[in-house]
Amino acid sequence: MRKQGNRKNRNGQRGGAMVEFALVLPLLFLMCMGGTDFGRLFYHAVTVANAAAVGTFYGGQSRIAAANHAQQTQKAIDEAVNIDGVTASASSFCECPGNPPVAISCLQAANYSACQGYGLPRVYVRVNAQKTFQTIGAYPGIPSSTAVRRDAFIRIQ
Repeated sequence: MRKQGNRKNRNGQRGGAMVEFALVLPLLFLMCMGGTDFGRLFYHAVTVANAAAVGTFYGGQSRIAAANHAQQTQKAIDEAVNIDGVTASASSFCECPGNPPVAISCLQAANYSACQGYGLPRVYVRVNAQKTFQTIGAYPGIPSSTAVRRDAFIRIQ
């Protein structure tokens, strides 16, 4: 014969499991959302870094491309097609070798005698890409937005 007490006890355990599940479910949901946002942040960081690199590589093709900052900026923005709100800025600078290196204007660098005894100066291209990342939800102690910035620069020959 069965005892009636076992049946009562089993029903009480079922109710306890439901209460535990109800208490743990919000924590599991918060962890899943946090993991999703963390992954999105890294995806945006990689995309912004690639955008800066593409703009820099375009400027590194030649001295003419190095001076075309508008096209470098456009190439960087075009590379970040999967995310919205990416901005970019491009610049270039020139220097003559020495100890310490002497920075000169790139317009002055067109004159081959700008670096006495060296010839052509070193030309560098820099592209900065940035985006403001927004989280999906609000998390306690974590900011809801953060700036993702990446710089890339290259010396051209």
